[in-house]
Amino acid sequence: MIKLLFCCLIQLSFAQTSTESLSSLEISSSSISEEDTIYVIGSKEKAFYTPGSAHFVDEKELETFNYQDVSRILDKVPGVYIQEEDGLGLRPNIGLRGAHPHRSKKVTLMEDGVLVAPAPYAQPAAYYFPSTSKITSMEVYKGPSSVQYGPNSVGGAINMVTRPLKKGNMVEVTGGQYNQVHAYSSSKNWLVEGIHKEGNLIKELDNGDEFEFYQNDLTLKYQTSIGAQNFSIKTSFSNESSDETYLGTSINDYNNDPYTRYRASQDDQMSWHRYAGRIDHQTKILSNLKIQNTLYHHYFKRNWEKFNNLNFNQDFKTPLNSGDDPDNLVALLKGQRDSEGRSEFFKIGANDRSYFSQGVQSKLTLEADTGNVGHNIDLGIRYHRDQVKRNHSEKLAAMINGELVYEDNTYITTNKTKDTSSALAIFLQNEMMVGNFSAKVGFRAERVEHERDFRDNTVLLTNNESVFVPGLGLNYSLTNDLVVLAGVNKGVTLVGPGQAEDITPEEAINYELGFRLKSPFYLESVAFYSDYKNLKGTCSFSTGCDENNLDREFNGGRAEVYGLETSASYQFNSGKWRFPLKLSHTFTVARFKTELINSNPEWGPTSGDQRTIRVNDPMPYIPQNQVNLGLGLGFMKFAFDLNILWKGQMADQAVAEDRQLVPSYGIVDSAFSYRYTSKGKFFLRVNNVLDNTYLVSYRPFGARPGSPRTMVVGVNQRF
Repeated sequence: MIKLLFCCLIQLSFAQTSTESLSSLEISSSSISEEDTIYVIGSKEKAFYTPGSAHFVDEKELETFNYQDVSRILDKVPGVYIQEEDGLGLRPNIGLRGAHPHRSKKVTLMEDGVLVAPAPYAQPAAYYFPSTSKITSMEVYKGPSSVQYGPNSVGGAINMVTRPLKKGNMVEVTGGQYNQVHAYSSSKNWLVEGIHKEGNLIKELDNGDEFEFYQNDLTLKYQTSIGAQNFSIKTSFSNESSDETYLGTSINDYNNDPYTRYRASQDDQMSWHRYAGRIDHQTKILSNLKIQNTLYHHYFKRNWEKFNNLNFNQDFKTPLNSGDDPDNLVALLKGQRDSEGRSEFFKIGANDRSYFSQGVQSKLTLEADTGNVGHNIDLGIRYHRDQVKRNHSEKLAAMINGELVYEDNTYITTNKTKDTSSALAIFLQNEMMVGNFSAKVGFRAERVEHERDFRDNTVLLTNNESVFVPGLGLNYSLTNDLVVLAGVNKGVTLVGPGQAEDITPEEAINYELGFRLKSPFYLESVAFYSDYKNLKGTCSFSTGCDENNLDREFNGGRAEVYGLETSASYQFNSGKWRFPLKLSHTFTVARFKTELINSNPEWGPTSGDQRTIRVNDPMPYIPQNQVNLGLGLGFMKFAFDLNILWKGQMADQAVAEDRQLVPSYGIVDSAFSYRYTSKGKFFLRVNNVLDNTYLVSYRPFGARPGSPRTMVVGVNQRF
């Protein structure tokens, strides 16, 4: 059936060509235009009239601060929640509209319209994220706008658009807290782009030893036309090595020196590499009917060697989080005393995983009129298959004189499983326009088959699920500069492979109502409410889970999320002076509406008498308020910008017992640039100008700081 559907689509795409003379089938030097780059929204103008919440971050906005941490970019978008982890954004944690941010598991992430997580169905944790330097625009959409994209988009989805093909060359060199070389050369038919970045992590040992990271990224694109058929090929290779750890510090040590790192983590290192390739085909079958076909394959291989636990699984988390350490375990982690017996040896784990993600997708777009009603109809189908293969292991090491000394013959395999998912997704969407009114109605239907293979025996677990995700978005133009919008849609987070039979998908009905004003200044305000039939949590190492429960899922019962998203912008001009101003604010209440006995470490303690989640207990790591203010000053070839971010306090866990609050904090970033020619500029960027020390998380093991003050200078030359 699947093959038949795709054969029909391909046959349609070549139908027009078959009516032309053979002489028209010569290879043409013409190319797919920049407007044919795969966008979801496409521009700020289209975002303004979109039925449903949509935000478009363009290239100019990205270049203002030239952030290397995608978290800093997304913090400016209302309705986005970031849980910092390493201070550099190596592995972002992103949530939308109250969806839990850990590893961006509840957000559909795309690059140029294609799923980009290593295994978005089998294991959706996003341990890979595209280099921000190659992203030229970002699209964030929520509510009805996200219906056609899955698998997990209970809060929304994000599409990152890479550099389109157009003639130009660029070299950028950056130095300071990190060093980066970024260059590309492009024509209308091909592009070569390379990025190398290296530097120090934000924490160091007590003796001053530093930890390093590097990243590489190479992207190649080529496109051509054969008659009416446009073809493009994109391939990329990227890798990273970072001496990063999950181990934080005790509250006491954080207060003394937030950027210190314990010697138990001195050998921790994440390393990965990724290969990706895709082939795209586009054509117009009729003047008002076009088709896009994409074939894609991604391979991702990673290994994170890290401190896992003390031997025999002693509780080392409590003294880290409470500051009370009667057993002096923190001194052992710090290397201030030696291991006393095998019970105080460390488990050093290697979470070795390999992933693939591949599929084929097609979309037909029809523009038509029926009387006074205009229609823009999208019909899409995708067959996708992905897999994660785990080969986790542990070995023992003793702390002796501040160094890890490994014990021979202690290597054991702790997890040897293979999860595979296959999914067929179909979506249909019709945007209807009558005068000043537009309505977007559509649905996505998916059939997913999961399989968990315990490779050390004959056990094979399978589970299947089908989901139907409808949505309706409305937009009415009161004037050319003022629109009101409303919408309702269903949000879903799927059940993963190998889960217990009682685990059900996360489901929410999402509502929104708001307005957008374009002139005399831009103002948008959208109220939202999400009614969860079932909230679902996933136990992962990044949330403090142990190996025995890794990737296990839990039902959380009913929940609700509601709030208000507001953004505004205006630019004052006076002669050659420019004064841009931007403001965004998100107010959110996210809480449980079911009382349950907690078994998920992500939500708090899982043992003892005080582990009940009660009605109105908060969802972790969702601040009630966050504000972003941008102030600019421009004069001729000079530009100076400030970005001020303030985040309100967040709960570390839902359970009231031992709940800790991550304090509110504010940080100021600055950017200065001078254009010495029309195609060249010098720039200076200082993040966290005031060198504010701020706590971002108690997860997974101990307190973690945000980034201290960092400074980079660079030059960008186009030719």
